[in-house]
Amino acid sequence: MAALVGMSGLTSQARGDTGNEMAENCRAFLKEKTPRERYFNAGVCAGFVNGVTDTLVLARIASPETIAICIPREGFTMGQAARVLLKYLDDHPETLHENASMLALQAYRAAYPCN
Repeated sequence: MAALVGMSGLTSQARGDTGNEMAENCRAFLKEKTPRERYFNAGVCAGFVNGVTDTLVLARIASPETIAICIPREGFTMGQAARVLLKYLDDHPETLHENASMLALQAYRAAYPCN
């Protein structure tokens, strides 16, 4: 029981439901030397941007007429994905209370429009 209580505290510290939470997670991910106590937060950001960008790439392949986001296929890194998201979040502080997935969609749409 104590282990479950401890784990629930851990996940509440590294949530990524809102832009506020994801910004903190991505700051941990992008730090040159992530402090040990922020490893989990960094992993949340890395997993999130990997999942979102992979989904956007696959969605574009499956339905190019409806997905107007063109993530580069070569040379694109998860660090770059995290930087793009964090810049968008920093540039739009009025939206930080909103859902992180929707904000990521807006960030990648702005950064990678299809020509």
